Amino acid sequence: MPARPRRGACRLAALAVLALALSLLPAAAAAAAPAAPGGPRVLIALLPLPEADELADAPEPANEVGEVLDRLERFPSLSLGLTQATQGAYDPAQALLDLTQGTRVSLASYEPRDPPPVVIEGDGRGGGTVTGWRAIAARAQDAPADVVPGLLAGSVPGGAGYAGVSGREQHEAIVAADRAGRIAELSLGPAADVARRARALLATRRLVVAGLPTGPDGDRAVARLVTARAPGELLIVLQSPPEANGRLLPTGIDGLAGAPGRLTSDTTHLGGVVAGIDVLPTTLEHLRIAVPDDVKGQPIRVEPGRDAAALEGLADRLRIVLPRRFPALYSVFGAWLALLLAAMLAADRRGLRWAMRAGALGVLWVPAVVLVTAALAPPRTAELVLVAALTMGLGVLTDRLLPWPRGPAAPALAAVGAYTLDLALGSPLIIRSLLGPNPMFGSRFYGIGNELEATLTALLLIGVAALLAGGGRRRAGVWAFAAAGAALALVMGAGRLGADVGGVITVGAGAAVAAVLMLPGGVTRRALVVVSAAPLLGLLALAAVDLVSGGSSHFTRTVLRAGDGGDLWDVVARRYELAGRQVVRGMMPVTTAIALLAIALGIRRRDRVLERVGGDPAWLAALAGIVALGVAGALFNDSGPVLLLFATVIAAVLVAYLRGDARLAVEDRTPR
Repeated sequence: MPARPRRGACRLAALAVLALALSLLPAAAAAAAPAAPGGPRVLIALLPLPEADELADAPEPANEVGEVLDRLERFPSLSLGLTQATQGAYDPAQALLDLTQGTRVSLASYEPRDPPPVVIEGDGRGGGTVTGWRAIAARAQDAPADVVPGLLAGSVPGGAGYAGVSGREQHEAIVAADRAGRIAELSLGPAADVARRARALLATRRLVVAGLPTGPDGDRAVARLVTARAPGELLIVLQSPPEANGRLLPTGIDGLAGAPGRLTSDTTHLGGVVAGIDVLPTTLEHLRIAVPDDVKGQPIRVEPGRDAAALEGLADRLRIVLPRRFPALYSVFGAWLALLLAAMLAADRRGLRWAMRAGALGVLWVPAVVLVTAALAPPRTAELVLVAALTMGLGVLTDRLLPWPRGPAAPALAAVGAYTLDLALGSPLIIRSLLGPNPMFGSRFYGIGNELEATLTALLLIGVAALLAGGGRRRAGVWAFAAAGAALALVMGAGRLGADVGGVITVGAGAAVAAVLMLPGGVTRRALVVVSAAPLLGLLALAAVDLVSGGSSHFTRTVLRAGDGGDLWDVVARRYELAGRQVVRGMMPVTTAIALLAIALGIRRRDRVLERVGGDPAWLAALAGIVALGVAGALFNDSGPVLLLFATVIAAVLVAYLRGDARLAVEDRTPR
């Protein structure tokens, strides 16, 4: 008799276990099967450029960015922007992979450098696979960062669907592949119904990628997708990365909060520009899926100012910044040479000394002048002429108004003040200037780049020295260099201003060396300890400022929020790998050797260099600080010796000014 109750209890327990298992089946099925209708959806539509034969029928060559922006502007509900495709060198396949990763590194950091070729194949079950994905994953595994191809689709339960046009390459399908290279549902067919097929996939998939047709068929597909977009859906229309010249991809998004405007994100802090890695967090947040910690991209948002023409103008300006940079510098030094020859012809040695001073001051005016031409955005020849004429003209005027050796104070303090103001306004002119960071390459979208990092620091030291000259070694000079350096380090490093963590180290090293050399009692062991600690103290102060202000800078995301020591090591390894590549690039070994020899010669002949200013401690401190910032910049920045070269050139220009003392011309004529 007692056995019956026990048997009944066992049956009840078995039924409870069965009921629990049945209750869990829907959740398990939801994770592996297509999503049920309803809920938020995202459709990423990749719109390619017209084919070569279509372009051949056009009346004149088209501006690719402007052409696609004009096509997207026809749809008033789309917020418009430009998506920066890759970091460093451009590769269309890498641009698509970066969309799936949500983080990226320079193409030069991969081994092999270029992604392997891929082919999309059906798997016989309605889905597809990306052949070559194993090699893609292995290549990413060896990169000095946590980059995970396929993270986007792999984070969406049930995976992603892909609708494309049959009979052509399906590179856009990479965006729909998960971490194993699988595409959950594949639909290939004629161009005329790709929009319909993409919409059909949205009925069962939370994320769908569409490879649209070219030309008018593509425009009709975009129109159908925009018209059919349902509440709760996010439509991202992005130019498919072309084979060349695809650094800035025109983009339109419908479904973000707010009225249609221009796109931006905390990655770029630049109105109208987002990064390719921002697509992943934007998609997952819309789908209410947690964004993985390794993702460095930031959600895209909309701000007022929908203006396709302004975006086209920005793209046009960014495209020519780098090609004009060195020609502009050559034009300045060419103008200085012409000034020297003309002055010698007119007034012999007296003219030579005058031209040394005026021309050197003109070179120091370059950073301020390129902000002016950035605002004007003139054609190439006009910009080169303007830069040369304005710099030399300002140099002549400065030499006339400020007695030697006070002249450098004007261009130095004017540049530091102008750049600080522009940073406070969001860097609108800096990013367009010939010395500014280049958003085209995806490393920096606002703030201070490496070239300006060295230039502004050197100018600050020169400006302070010009104000202190003649006062000897005194504690007021120590505090002047230290306070000015601290202020510039804050401006350069703060996430909402310069956002340049390397700049904090560079400024700290230069200002600390200059300040120590102004000590009345000379350099002491304690002072050397302070010099060594200055860059670290600057970084700690920057960390505090960034965390309190919520700057959301690259420093905050990659260093302060690094998951562990391995993440920090990846950042350091990546920076030094890039710096090492700069050292051996082109003529860089030769120019670096020349710079080091020039520095060594200046140190050895420092008494001769400073004889016209009586070995003034302020000028010695400035020159030593410039050398220190160049060395520190080369050691702690991914541009390597570039900062050393800029610092050396500025130091040489300062020496030319100091050797331009008008009294030398009188002494040269005195019989010996």
